[in-house]
Amino acid sequence: MKKKMVKCGPQKYKAYIKPVGKGYEVGFMYGSKPLFVGNFINNSEAQNWYKIMNREFSHFSKKFWHTPAPKAATVFYHRFITNTLYKHYYDYLDKCFGKYTKSYHQEYSRNVRTYNRLKKNWAPKNSLPYVRRAA
Repeated sequence: MKKKMVKCGPQKYKAYIKPVGKGYEVGFMYGSKPLFVGNFINNSEAQNWYKIMNREFSHFSKKFWHTPAPKAATVFYHRFITNTLYKHYYDYLDKCFGKYTKSYHQEYSRNVRTYNRLKKNWAPKNSLPYVRRAA
């Protein structure tokens, strides 16, 4: 498990990545409250998202500074962090899935070309005898 403590004003947050089952979980917490949780199958994608998530929070905390006064403002700020991280998470997933979709489309096109080439030679040269059994 890899974790990183980050500060935004007086508040401390924890970003982490850990193996879970056959995949990886990347999260962002305030105390014991999870603000963001994302799951990945590939380690490289999880590591990339972990880097992007930390960078995005760094940009977010510099752009939208928070000095907690009333509790309501803190609740709003945490929801704001959550929505921001999920927005960037789904943008990242679109990039990843686009890569997979592109490779599957390429493979499909390649398989169709191979099928059409092989189909020319699939005509039966010697037809099998048709045998009818009497009941």
